[in-house]
Amino acid sequence: MFTEERRKMIIEILKQNGKVTVEELVEQFKVSSVTIRKDLDALEANGLLVRTHGGAMLPDHSRSEWNFLRKIHQKQAEKRRIAKKIVSLITDGDTIILDSSSTNYYVTFELRQAKFNSITVVTNNVFIAAKLIELGIEVLVLGGVVRENSLSLVGPWTLKFLEEINVDKAFLGTTGFSFEKGFMTPSIVEADVKKAMIRSSSKVYIVTDSTKFYRSAFASFATPEEIDGVITDFGIPPECEKYLLEKGMEVYKV
Repeated sequence: MFTEERRKMIIEILKQNGKVTVEELVEQFKVSSVTIRKDLDALEANGLLVRTHGGAMLPDHSRSEWNFLRKIHQKQAEKRRIAKKIVSLITDGDTIILDSSSTNYYVTFELRQAKFNSITVVTNNVFIAAKLIELGIEVLVLGGVVRENSLSLVGPWTLKFLEEINVDKAFLGTTGFSFEKGFMTPSIVEADVKKAMIRSSSKVYIVTDSTKFYRSAFASFATPEEIDGVITDFGIPPECEKYLLEKGMEVYKV
């Protein structure tokens, strides 16, 4: 059996049972536990499952978030290309918002190479803020309560701060997208912050790898009509790209 065929079957088993152990998969496929663990690692890297002690389970994208420091290691190549495109859309002198998206973490690396004389970054992610401070970039950190999973600041103080500012561009991550619900995130409080960021920004871009399309999450935060553009990879489903273009959005594929 080819590797890809076995991995597809692992996902089918998870869809049927919700979880599976390494031992069960070793017995099912008659391969070593090392091979199975490599399969699970590869599938987790693509966001298709979550590793557990001794096995794996399907990710519950509707109500849970992966730890931020784990998410930054998912789809790294795509996120780095998206980050490079983000920086290309920034003009010297801009004030921008980078939300707590793991994709925006990679913007900090691209800014290290950029030749801006003066930009200001507003963020609600303490990890991203620390990286920007290392670069000597002017950073405004939104106040609020730190959420453990996402390392983001949320709550009434965050929203109050956003009511008082106006920025040129905002780059926001998304956990899911559907034609019916628009762009989604697992948390209501995160959705409230994203909505406030949209209201504070002259132009708004969604930054996401293509696996988020046709994926559901708990709380909607924007319709396509509220967004100026999407920066994603070439895996975006053609019907989603067509739909977004029809709604007047720019679609950047990198």
